[in-house]
Amino acid sequence: MPAKSGMPASLIEKIRNLKFTLPREGRIGAPACATVQEKRVMLRTISLLIACFPFVLPACPVEAQTLEQLIAGAKKEGEVTLVASASTFGGKKGFAELEAGFNKRFGLKHKVNLAAGPSFPQVAARVLTELKSGAKSSTDLYLGSDGTMSDMSREKALQKVNWSGTFPWVTKEMEIFPQETLLVYASFHGIIYNSNAVSKDKAPKGYEDLIDPALSPSWAGKIAIPSYIHWLVRLSSIWGKEKVLAYARKLAPLAGGRLRQGEEERIVSGEFPIMASTGGALEAMWKWQAKGAPLVGMPGSTPPTSSYYQLAVPRNSAHPESAKLFVAFMTTREAQAVIEKHDWRSSYLVDGTLMAKYVRGNKIKLQDPRELTEVFMKDDTPFEDELTKILLK
Repeated sequence: MPAKSGMPASLIEKIRNLKFTLPREGRIGAPACATVQEKRVMLRTISLLIACFPFVLPACPVEAQTLEQLIAGAKKEGEVTLVASASTFGGKKGFAELEAGFNKRFGLKHKVNLAAGPSFPQVAARVLTELKSGAKSSTDLYLGSDGTMSDMSREKALQKVNWSGTFPWVTKEMEIFPQETLLVYASFHGIIYNSNAVSKDKAPKGYEDLIDPALSPSWAGKIAIPSYIHWLVRLSSIWGKEKVLAYARKLAPLAGGRLRQGEEERIVSGEFPIMASTGGALEAMWKWQAKGAPLVGMPGSTPPTSSYYQLAVPRNSAHPESAKLFVAFMTTREAQAVIEKHDWRSSYLVDGTLMAKYVRGNKIKLQDPRELTEVFMKDDTPFEDELTKILLK
């Protein structure tokens, strides 16, 4: 039987079950997302959906609801579900703590569910398919980074919520996409190195030091480079494309191997003395230093490039009031403490978090997330292909 949109149910099911093969950094729950690959996959998926559906989703108006109204509505729903990887926000242990805190804050008796799911773009594609066919979303919440959130916003797939006007602890700055998404945590891209292998006087202070002739002999032929290029695509929003390409050409001859994000143990072990860039450099440092390991991490640029991980509510959420409350709850200090405890991640916009203390203590100037959003709204395949040719072929 055809769906409400006129699209055959069999095709809807095929799109729902689309499987994308992405590297580790592109999976939900991995330390960071391979945004370039994500963007390409998402664009292909969006194109398929638009081709199949002959209409454009209308704009979603901002709902004027008070906190009391949201809580009253949530009490009728009883649960809220996030489709993500099994390790998201600390996995089962983390979600049990989040559930307790969520219910305590809002006076609820909710079940907060974590349902095992696929990559950022596949979940987004599923939500869009369900939305455009008139079905309820299989996830009440959408967790994504800059690339897929850009696509979801452009497709008008997210509910409009007056976040900062409804929740006293939410600020306008937390709304990366105004009235749509809230920042849950930010992950800086930067250098990590073994302080036993790289002496303090030779240690880099940023990306440009990695190709400095006075310093680079310490790691020439031994430096690990990422097995993806998204860190340089992000950097182009600060340096410009020509400078990034020139930098890549000087870095390539120094490489001794490739590492993925999450393989910091190979730096700790001394297999490689240093890694040119990884998402979550600070989180990796905090995690390993807590174990007594000699790992040092730092932002690679000024301002630092960052992945902005956000939560939003799909327009077709089955439990929308509960979802709105949960999104806002994740920006509270108690929710941030849970993420820190299990993942060493946090938002620099929430007072008292590790990331907030680091940013303020080091007087770090931050990049405007909107600048990065503009990068992801464009498809610059020739630039990306040239970077891949220089570093990965």
